[in-house]
Formats: sequence, C-alpha cells, structure tokens
Amino acid sequence: MSNSNEEIFDFPCDYSFKVFGKKTPGFKQIVCDIIEPHSGQLHNNQITKKVSSKGAYVSLTVKIIATSRAQLDRINEELQKCPQVAYLL
Repeated sequence: MSNSNEEIFDFPCDYSFKVFGKKTPGFKQIVCDIIEPHSGQLHNNQITKKVSSKGAYVSLTVKIIATSRAQLDRINEELQKCPQVAYLL
C-alpha cells in the first residue's frame, strides 16, 4: 500500500518549521519574510525562539496552518536557499 505525499497530511493541518541559524538581530524577521507570503501574517504566538547554550545560534519553531504539499515545498525551498538559515527541520 503506497501513499502519495498529499495523503500523508490531511490538509488543512497544523505544521511546524524548525529553522536554525546564527543569532543575529534580523534572523527572526528574515524567516518570517520567507514564510508569510505563503501562509499569511505570522503572530508572535506562532513563533517560539530558543537560543543555544553558548548563545551563538538560535532556533525558531514557526507554526502555520498548511493548506497543501505544494505550499510546504515552496516554503522549504525558500528557507533552504536563504544564506542565514544553517539548518532546517
């Protein structure tokens, strides 16, 4: 039995991006500027920030309501192309 990518998710659904990068003043805004055109305006309650133990890196967990696999793929692709993003889950 095989499932297509669309069948894995029951759209619309909650989805979280975990984005890692160097701790810089504009990192959160850069990530938001990438995600918002695809998901609508993000609010502070959708974003969780955690700084690494040595303070050099930050991880952002951004929660959206995903509407399609294509939407998720576009966001992932743009985040991966961003030079400030070190790692993406």
